[in-house]
Amino acid sequence: MPDTPSAHTVRWPIRPAEISHLDRSGMLGHIQALPEQCERAADLSVSGTLPPGDAIKQVVIFGMGGSAISGDLVKAVAEPECPVPINVYREYDVPAYVGPSTLVVASSYSGNTEETLSACRAAAERGAAIVAITTGGVLARWAEGRGWPLIRIPGGLAPRAALGYSLVPLLLLLARVGLVADKRAELEEAITVLRSLRSELAPEVPAEVNLAKQLALRLHGKLPLIYGTGGWRGAVAYRWKCQINENAKAPAWCNTFPELNHNETVGWEVPKSVTGLVELVLLRDRGDSPRINRRIEVTVDIMRPAISGVTEVWSRGESELARLLSLIYIGDFTSAYLALLNGVDPTPVRVIDRLKQELAALGPIA
Repeated sequence: MPDTPSAHTVRWPIRPAEISHLDRSGMLGHIQALPEQCERAADLSVSGTLPPGDAIKQVVIFGMGGSAISGDLVKAVAEPECPVPINVYREYDVPAYVGPSTLVVASSYSGNTEETLSACRAAAERGAAIVAITTGGVLARWAEGRGWPLIRIPGGLAPRAALGYSLVPLLLLLARVGLVADKRAELEEAITVLRSLRSELAPEVPAEVNLAKQLALRLHGKLPLIYGTGGWRGAVAYRWKCQINENAKAPAWCNTFPELNHNETVGWEVPKSVTGLVELVLLRDRGDSPRINRRIEVTVDIMRPAISGVTEVWSRGESELARLLSLIYIGDFTSAYLALLNGVDPTPVRVIDRLKQELAALGPIA
């Protein structure tokens, strides 16, 4: 079965004084503040009139990167009770079904994400009901000028560090229009769970008892592969992958049970030199079914001869929202600690900035 890092083998090489030197933009501080961010996000108001739930036939969430992952998570949590389909769209254009009976949520932290603005404009031309979640920019200007409901969120963060501000208002929005039950009790529990986890994962907690530091050490110099177990666990696995990419500036991959057993599993049949660098992280939850649990056991047996190691990370809490956020929190801390081990500042994303500069030469969307 999966490995458990033992205390006597854990050595954390980063001295406290080095953290501020490497983490110059304070990503670890932003990660630690997620419980308070979720708390403040629950109190954000919506300007404008929301459409009635019985007029909505489908929900489409526009977003990219850190602003889109909240859509993936909310979709996975809400689908079991939402009477209409929810889709997350990461494109310049919109699906053909978008029209007057569609609730579009345009989520762009900066308000200037060109893919989201392009899709938003196309949805408006088709008469969709649009709600904007943003700090400002073009999207806020469009919302205020065209009378769209607007949830204005605090600025000054990297979008991936503003998950509470993008996720919580979106989830509560679906409740406000009557598509899902009120989630405030679940949110309160989630905040309590996050604060408890913070006492275990914070920078001052030694690696011997700090799961996130132990995970970072296991992933350092390896190729991280994150497996989720379907539903919201799959969306969380994708969040882990993206956080490792952006914070640690490292490659990472993810996949989800049971789909991975129908294709990717065959790739581990014959051990190869490159697969020996793969370190597998299994995101586990007490909601996993017996058949999924058996799939995991067999898959680990198949993979173990071909890879570096396997670690299980279990969710905390009672509600799905608490368990979801607990796994995200562990992953966020892990990615920041991996950045420190890699000797990089977690916050800058210079290659993305370069790409945006190159695209800007084509002219603005607005």
